[in-house]
Amino acid sequence: MKLKFTRKTWYFLLLASAAASMLNGFAVLSGTSFGLIEQIAFAAAGIAALFLAAEKGSASWEKRNFTGVFVLLMVSYMVNGWAGYLCSALAWPLLLSTEYKRGMEYQKGRPIQRQLQLVGAAEALHLFFLLVAKYGGMATLGFWTNLLWVLLACARGWAALSLYKMQEDA
Repeated sequence: MKLKFTRKTWYFLLLASAAASMLNGFAVLSGTSFGLIEQIAFAAAGIAALFLAAEKGSASWEKRNFTGVFVLLMVSYMVNGWAGYLCSALAWPLLLSTEYKRGMEYQKGRPIQRQLQLVGAAEALHLFFLLVAKYGGMATLGFWTNLLWVLLACARGWAALSLYKMQEDA
């Protein structure tokens, strides 16, 4: 038996990452936290970005951007505070903008334009609420920040599912 890894495999890891983040978001909303699940989500997204960067036949700008996604994820994991939150908020939009540009070049269309816009807006809104809640003295926004985390995970999931389904069609 020979395993075959394709872009579809890495898109599935992105989908699993979004699902794990969503599960942890629901847990946080219910008053508990599954830190291990969030670490799994982080690892799945990082592995997907790293292997997308290493894929044969990818253009150099794709490799550079996917490596940048991996670096942003690593920095967000290692650095505490606002810089870590900012790196985390930039990772998925960079990944999706790379896929968007790739789709424009190879598929002559805009297959994930709406997903990119939604994830970008959701990341910005979540980052704003998170920073205001943590550093702006408005801890009462914690519930809304957690709710936005779940919605952000849904947006990421939609984008990953779209990428996965596009590979099925190809």
